[in-house]
Amino acid sequence: MNSRTTTGLVAGAAGAALLVGGGTFALWSDSATVDGGTITSGTLDVELVGTPQWQDVSADRADSPHAIDMETFRIVPGDTIEGRYGIDAALEGDNMVAELGLAVGEASGELIAAENGVSVTYSLVDADGAPVGNVTDIAAGQTVEVRFVSADNSAKDPALPVLPAELTGEAQYTVVVTATFDEGTPEQVRTKAAADLAGLAVSLDQVRDAGVVDAS
Repeated sequence: MNSRTTTGLVAGAAGAALLVGGGTFALWSDSATVDGGTITSGTLDVELVGTPQWQDVSADRADSPHAIDMETFRIVPGDTIEGRYGIDAALEGDNMVAELGLAVGEASGELIAAENGVSVTYSLVDADGAPVGNVTDIAAGQTVEVRFVSADNSAKDPALPVLPAELTGEAQYTVVVTATFDEGTPEQVRTKAAADLAGLAVSLDQVRDAGVVDAS
């Protein structure tokens, strides 16, 4: 009777040994992935749109303002004429702020003089004709910069004008070039004289620092 008990214990022990040492087993594990996302760049674009329009805006004209042809128009003392250049610009980006640079080159010729001649200035106005920033009656030959912000900028300065994400094909802002012939020009001074108006240069550059209009 004792021998059978011993044999059963030995067999049971051997069986346990086989269960422990005869194979392998794994601890649980799991894995998952997530989409890395897509990075899309923003927009910065500027164009001059349309053909410059020139008008006689002299205050004593009953039909002021009226369109003029620069090829045939002859300016006289007391006249004021304006040329309008449309600007279309676009910005896009959560941190997009850009500086619009404007420069009307300095005019040249006998009709341009410190006194008794034609003075040329320029301004920037919005679609309603309201001045933008400090860009008002800036002397030709100077360059000014105006800060703009994109519509999707999540921390935009409310004081800065906003540009859309895409060009619209229409003038959002207008550069107004004004030429005034000194009313006090005596006798026949500056008769048959000419003035060459330099071109308008427009640029748009991204900036990372905060700031406002600088018309110095």
